[in-house]
Amino acid sequence: MNRSRRGAARVHVIWLVVFLVLFIIGVVMAWSASSETEMFRQRAEATAKEKAEIAERDQASAEARVRLSEVVGWSPADAAAANTNLEQMKLSFGDWKANFPNMGDDIKTVELALPKAKDAYLSQQRTIATLNDSIRTLEGEKEALERGLREALRGKDSEISNLQRQVADEQNTAAQRQSELESRVASLQSQRNELDAQLREARNTIEANSRKFEDERLAAQTRMKAITKALAFQREPEAADGKVLSVSKDLALGWIDIGSNQRLARGTRFRVVSGKVGSQKLKGWAEVTQVQPTMAEVTFTNVADRFDPIIEGDIVYNPVYDPKSERTAVLCGRFSGQFNETELKVLLSNIGITVQPTLGPDSDYLIVGAELFVDADGQALETPLPANELPVYKNAESQGTQIVPIKDLRSYFKF
Repeated sequence: MNRSRRGAARVHVIWLVVFLVLFIIGVVMAWSASSETEMFRQRAEATAKEKAEIAERDQASAEARVRLSEVVGWSPADAAAANTNLEQMKLSFGDWKANFPNMGDDIKTVELALPKAKDAYLSQQRTIATLNDSIRTLEGEKEALERGLREALRGKDSEISNLQRQVADEQNTAAQRQSELESRVASLQSQRNELDAQLREARNTIEANSRKFEDERLAAQTRMKAITKALAFQREPEAADGKVLSVSKDLALGWIDIGSNQRLARGTRFRVVSGKVGSQKLKGWAEVTQVQPTMAEVTFTNVADRFDPIIEGDIVYNPVYDPKSERTAVLCGRFSGQFNETELKVLLSNIGITVQPTLGPDSDYLIVGAELFVDADGQALETPLPANELPVYKNAESQGTQIVPIKDLRSYFKF
């Protein structure tokens, strides 16, 4: 019996312990649940607060966008609130910038574009103000002209009134005078027609005679040039410019009997021909190295025959050199290198030849250079143009002007 009670007591104790353990577990779980509930509550409150802040910011952003859209525009008409269409704004902004020449690709925002637009607007306003000033000035001039015109019209009206009174006073005799005047006008018109016909005939005759005279003059000049040129070639072998005074055989030097008094320049070259009567044998070349008033020192080159050397009494000849007369020349073609145009003009001036800009009846020489690579405007030519195809060359041929190639000139002169 006691054993049964002790066993029952142990059972009661075990259940009590179990109950206490369960109670403690329940308390712990309740406390834990209460803590989690408080934590979730705090999180919910934080979330609600954050949501309220986000909603407030969204509301402020939406209101700011509405205010911005109200200023910027490009908002659909059927929208409840202003809402700018950014794509349409970009297209319109690009079209708007295209109207301002001072806006380049670097202007990408309205903030950058507005100062540029302001500058363009102010510039346009200044232009408009200037134009308005001009308009006011022109209006003032117009008013002055209108006043002058009105005064002139009043004077004209007064004069017309006076004339009308005079016409009214002379109406009785107007028919007779008109008939007489018409008769006189008809007679004068007939005389005028006859005089006009005579004047036209006289002008035609004068023009025909002028053309005929000019043609005959040009033909005579051409014939004279041709005859002179032909005779010049016939006289060339006999026309000596000077003779050799002395010769130094060892130094290939000598002296000729022409100098600065005869307008001889250093660098001039002469052909040396035998001094025997009737001889045309070329013995060599003489180049002037020093010039004195009545003589010049020369250097002998290109001696044709060393067994027939240049001696005293031989004659020298240069067809371009002339110690007396003033001559003129025209340059044709391209001159470069050693014989460029500037130095060529100086050389010709030293020997008494004046370079003219254009060919005329008084031109003595046409000096022909190399072919041209550019035209008169400085544009490059597809193919080089020979100097003998230029109009001035053909005119020189027709006028009988002596044509001297640059290579021949180089044979007789040296810089």
